[in-house]
Amino acid sequence: MVPTRFGPTVMLAVVVTIRLPPAMTAQADDPVYNGKKASAWVDTLVNDTSARQRALAIDALARLWADKQYKEAIPAIGRSLRLDSSAAVRLAAARALAGLPEEDIVKKGLGAKDLIDAMGTEKESRVRREIARAIGRFPVLAKLAVVPLTGALKDPDPATRAAIADALALTGSEGKSAAAELAPLLVDHDKSVRYSAVIALGRITPEGAPAIAETMARMLGTEKDLDLKVQLITSLGLLGEKSPSVVQALAGVLTQPEPDLRLRAVRVLGTFGPDAAPAAEALLKAAETDMVADVRVTALRAFGTALGPALKDRVADVVRVMEKDTDHEVRQTAVEELGALGPELKNDAETLKALRKRLSDPHIKVREAAALAIRQIEKKVDSKKDSDKIKQ
Repeated sequence: MVPTRFGPTVMLAVVVTIRLPPAMTAQADDPVYNGKKASAWVDTLVNDTSARQRALAIDALARLWADKQYKEAIPAIGRSLRLDSSAAVRLAAARALAGLPEEDIVKKGLGAKDLIDAMGTEKESRVRREIARAIGRFPVLAKLAVVPLTGALKDPDPATRAAIADALALTGSEGKSAAAELAPLLVDHDKSVRYSAVIALGRITPEGAPAIAETMARMLGTEKDLDLKVQLITSLGLLGEKSPSVVQALAGVLTQPEPDLRLRAVRVLGTFGPDAAPAAEALLKAAETDMVADVRVTALRAFGTALGPALKDRVADVVRVMEKDTDHEVRQTAVEELGALGPELKNDAETLKALRKRLSDPHIKVREAAALAIRQIEKKVDSKKDSDKIKQ
């Protein structure tokens, strides 16, 4: 302590309360954008007679929310989306809400109810389209908007119908009630609408799936657009309907020139199990002749799953593929398909002989697969002889 003429200095604790000037507090509650207070922008949005000025107010309030978290901004924009008399202003409001981050829409709920309500009441196609696109950015929101989205699927504008179908595609099984309104869009005159409807119907676990799959199968037989054919095959796989007409349509794809289509088709047929039996010959042909090794591999596996235990009667076909194909993955697949039959082939000397030849295959993976297949067939736990041959 430093002495003074009054004695030792006494240290005092001083509590200082800082009071912001009224102007600074007001600025925090009512921030300024482009020289104008936020509250004044709200007033413009609600009361100005000029649609252009109201649209400018929406842009300003969207910025005030992004930069300053001005709490009145989003409610004011949502109100305009629902109630403004100008389609241009409502369009601006829909776009502003679409630009909000997921945190604001999903977790805070800002603008969510306004978008859902507006979807059910909006009459202008271009505004409906923007609302559907906004909803389609947030799967959680789309699931809450199934009813109003479904009700708008008859909109006269193709781009709007497509945007609504895209949003419904995000709803999963919660959107299955929309199937009755989505199904007619499969034959819509506009390709983008058909495309979006195919995607949506494959992903909502639709009511009436068998009839929808039949329609898609017919489309697959006549459609020329590559992207749409890709989505038809994908959706048929997701629907999982395995009727003869669906199997036939997928088998027909195996002769088409696009490798990606053929690969997708054999993959879907491979998930159908014995229901794909009518496509067995087409699958075998693909396994033997397709120019793409991945298609041959997948087709051979699908051939095996389609025939199931009856593959025992077609082992000669599998052996032929095993002996002739130049790709080691195809040969390995053939070996594995034979091995999967297990003891069913233990008395088949010709097949066992062919498998033992594979013990000298140029590729080690084929040699390993052959050794395992022989053990599976002969039920041997170990085979030192085969192991030695692999190492040679």
